[in-house]
Amino acid sequence: MSGEPSKWNLSLKPRQWQLSALKLWTAQMRGIVRVVTGGGKTVLAELCMKHFLENYPDGRINIIVPTIALLDQWYVSLIEDLGIATHEIACYSGDSHPATPGTVNIFVLNTARVAAPSIAALYNCLLIVDECHHAATTANSKALHGNYGATLGLSATPEREYDHGLESMLIPRLGKVIFDYDYIQARHDGVIVQFDLINVSAELLPDERAQYDRLSKLIAKAAHIMANTSEHQKREHMKRLLQKRAAVACTAVARIPVTLRLLEEHRGQRALVFHERIDMAETICRLLIERHYSAALYHSRMNPVIRRDNLRLYRRGLFDVLVTCRALDEGMNVPETTVAIVSSSTASFRQRVQRLGRVLRPALGKEKATIYTIYTTKVEEERLRNEELNISEAASIQWKRSSFHFNGTHTV
Repeated sequence: MSGEPSKWNLSLKPRQWQLSALKLWTAQMRGIVRVVTGGGKTVLAELCMKHFLENYPDGRINIIVPTIALLDQWYVSLIEDLGIATHEIACYSGDSHPATPGTVNIFVLNTARVAAPSIAALYNCLLIVDECHHAATTANSKALHGNYGATLGLSATPEREYDHGLESMLIPRLGKVIFDYDYIQARHDGVIVQFDLINVSAELLPDERAQYDRLSKLIAKAAHIMANTSEHQKREHMKRLLQKRAAVACTAVARIPVTLRLLEEHRGQRALVFHERIDMAETICRLLIERHYSAALYHSRMNPVIRRDNLRLYRRGLFDVLVTCRALDEGMNVPETTVAIVSSSTASFRQRVQRLGRVLRPALGKEKATIYTIYTTKVEEERLRNEELNISEAASIQWKRSSFHFNGTHTV
């Protein structure tokens, strides 16, 4: 079916940054846009889609996303916000393979490796890659192959932390970074709400501290005595030691009671809790329920029906607290969330940006958001201090100390 852009009408009023980015993009219809999570990148993409089909009425649009949750979110947005009819959209994933392409085709990244280039070979296509940093690997970049008439990459963090995928894979296929919209600009424009970042220290138990210090000494020693080993052996040995030390900090017992104490200060508000370990996330949720919180879990090992129901009911407000791991780092939109507690996290800057974005979207009656980060080591503190240098203009940043005692009392 050919596009009918005259029937596509954006129901949302574009923000000024979106119009500015659109103007830059239309000059060559190529490029990557770096947008803070919650800034409105989907609306920018919809403006680009409309422009493309106005110029190429018989064209098609391929949208690539990393997860099924994002596919669902795009599908709903295209129908509700742009007025695209359901029969114009085809969705491609592990359990959905339409017989014929639509005017708009939404792909989960793994499926897009084969399906997207085949459509691009038949039609003049616009390629949109959401969270495009995911496509910057040798395997995933196959999804970007094809003779596309226009391209758009979207990400809060298109740069990759451990390789040069942006430069070697994304820019050649999608174009250069043409627009940047960060926390400071978004806060100034009222696109995201005012927010407080509160970093809360928690103590390691004596045996945890001893284990952490022992691993730190082994890491320092390994850096000096491995002169006769290969670079690969050095990296692997060091990686294992660093992972073991990070696991000690991540699973620190004090993180759980400090998390519970912080939630008590916000009882009745919509809150997200992130913990890296599923078993500890389950413990936090169980303890919340025992304390008569309306709380639910969301993680990858749950039964899919229960997992989706928990998310749906949290969105509707039937649960006040949702405890999760990494499954909601991308693709979740619940503007009513006002509190986030990062009980534990990885060293990933991208994960940090995504988690901040879960609670910064504006909502009716929402004046600000509060984000707590619990840390137990100097390494974690240093990361947060570096973040403070880059984000202090956009947020109020506080540092607090938690004193937890195993006689059942603690303060923040």
